[in-house]
Amino acid sequence: MFKSTPFKRSQRVSDLIRKEVANIFLFELRDPRLKNITISRVDMSDDLSNATIYYFLNFQETNKNEINKVLNKSNGFIKSMLGKRLSLKKIPKLFFKEEINA
Repeated sequence: MFKSTPFKRSQRVSDLIRKEVANIFLFELRDPRLKNITISRVDMSDDLSNATIYYFLNFQETNKNEINKVLNKSNGFIKSMLGKRLSLKKIPKLFFKEEINA
């Protein structure tokens, strides 16, 4: 029936969340420590309840512990902004992890 495998809903939602979180980092957050972050990918659980957001630090001299604290502190703001921008019944719980270069 399908020539290629159709996208799962979790993949579509993760792409949308990646785009919106990147826009939030660029235009909404006022913390200058978060301006040097690039969102690389978002992994969603199949039930859309958890989203793991992977990011790169553009400058290596940045203190990683400080960035993690700032991200955890701004987690609620990012989630509320996603709630305003996305038409989902429930906004997933957000987790941030640094992308490790292989």
